[in-house]
Amino acid sequence: MRKIEILWVDDEIDLLKAHILFLEKKNYTITTCTNGTDAIELVDETNFDIIFLDENMPGLTGLETLSEIKQKHPNLPVVMIT
Repeated sequence: MRKIEILWVDDEIDLLKAHILFLEKKNYTITTCTNGTDAIELVDETNFDIIFLDENMPGLTGLETLSEIKQKHPNLPVVMIT
């Protein structure tokens, strides 16, 4: 069975380590990044199944990042984390 690929974008990703470890133990593959610009690049390079996206980040906000991603990948599921 294929592993589910998750991109988790949050400027405080270190605080989410317990959640990431939990998902990895459940056999999900988690890729993390800390800003919207990197997230957009990763989405263009990798076929993620879902994105967990922080709404409040410095620089490119979560909503701005969402807009950029949806322009290129309209069917990619994104869960906004607030």
